[in-house]
Amino acid sequence: MMIVDHAGVTLNNLTKSYGSQKVLHEVSFSLNPGQITGLLGENGAGKSTLAKILAGATTPDTGSILIGNKHVSLQTPRESLAHGISFIPQELIYVPRLTVAENICLGRWPRKGFVTSPTQMKTFAESEVTRLGFDLPLQSEMNSLSFAQQQTVEIVKALSRDSKLIILDEPTAALNNDESAQLLSIMGNMALSGASILYISHRLDEVFSICTALQVLRNGSLVFSGDASLTDPAEVISHILGRAEVQLEGRRGNAISQKAVLKIENWSRQQYPSLDAVSLEVHEGEIVGLYGLAGSGAEVVAQTLGGLIPDVVGMTFIDQAAVTTPRSPRHSRLAGIGYVPADRKLQGLVPTLSVRNSLSLLIMRRLAKWGVINAKAELANANGMATDTQLRARSIEQTVGELSGGNQQKVLMASRIAQKPRVLVLQEPTRGVDVGARVELHKLLRKLADSGTGQLVVTSDIEEAVQICDRLLIFREGRVTREFRDLNSETQSAALHAAGGM
Repeated sequence: MMIVDHAGVTLNNLTKSYGSQKVLHEVSFSLNPGQITGLLGENGAGKSTLAKILAGATTPDTGSILIGNKHVSLQTPRESLAHGISFIPQELIYVPRLTVAENICLGRWPRKGFVTSPTQMKTFAESEVTRLGFDLPLQSEMNSLSFAQQQTVEIVKALSRDSKLIILDEPTAALNNDESAQLLSIMGNMALSGASILYISHRLDEVFSICTALQVLRNGSLVFSGDASLTDPAEVISHILGRAEVQLEGRRGNAISQKAVLKIENWSRQQYPSLDAVSLEVHEGEIVGLYGLAGSGAEVVAQTLGGLIPDVVGMTFIDQAAVTTPRSPRHSRLAGIGYVPADRKLQGLVPTLSVRNSLSLLIMRRLAKWGVINAKAELANANGMATDTQLRARSIEQTVGELSGGNQQKVLMASRIAQKPRVLVLQEPTRGVDVGARVELHKLLRKLADSGTGQLVVTSDIEEAVQICDRLLIFREGRVTREFRDLNSETQSAALHAAGGM
């Protein structure tokens, strides 16, 4: 890729407040040409706000931005693009009914005279997808794609511009290992061509593998700035948290009850991702991990238990009593299953609802008398759940959409815990969640296990699975292929090999 201008980008004393809440406080650092800078911090630390300022989506209250030695004003996304800044946000921005090719060329459709040229558009999109090493159905509508494919389209759209600065906010959150490796390789090549890259991620392994400089935000302030090669993950985590990281371990062996709260037998499904005679069980107070690569079928198990996939056949038992395999979310809840979906925004939460309403949404009957919600009981429930989950919000009347990702996840999990389920099924429980919130959510899951709640954790994060689970099941090609009971530091490598068929 040809970079027109290799001038770096400098941030000087950027400050931003929303009402009385200061989200950025005099943040200053430079983004140098040919350098990949990792921006780290807990959810709510100010990372996304900083990215939005650079992208022209919001403006700072005070401070300045320089490209080279020239002060620039980034009042709109269009102005930001004109200055050579591309932004790949965590919340995807696309037109659902347009094709992949049309979305890649959005805002710059090629024309013949005054008429858009579909042929030129397809040719350009095809060349960019090929150049970047991805595989996308160019003529398919965006709303027919998986989330990972939609994110890949946004990546191609941003990287196909000749940019001085490229900002990526959690770009690998929904990508599989191969896709993530491909993106990291592309980032390295773009840095070699002279671009500045700002990489926002919670995945420390990726950050340390690709970044040359690190910036850490905490509570809106820059608390660490340094060379990635001169520090280590433990030091970075201490800066992110303001304290040493807490290591958690699941209970092992004899401490687990032998009473099965969930048992599935011979689950099968013909449609892709398929299931092939899957059987497993979760005991009272046990955390069982289900790990598999994209398309393995592990996600189908979680979604079926959540009532989202109705075409699975086989037997299901809750507390050793046979129940009909859930055919709807309501059926799932009535069976005693609490389901935490992977996509909290589309399947788990209503962004415009308050925290209080969100925490009572699934238990209204319990809180109502003669069809009227008992406001006092609803308030007590919300305050209690907020305390138990260490929720950080201005008040329980704040809308969920205003919260950071980690706190949204706490609301999602708390709303399911409020159901008092016999078994909790969690799909990617800490995806896109910062280190501090991740530790707190892990503590919450362990506390639930200690109280007797069985949990099935379906995750693509093998480190997380080994850290919190009592047992780990490997899922491959629609079935359980291996089980690990004594989880230790060597399990991670063995599990990765098993999931890949090695």
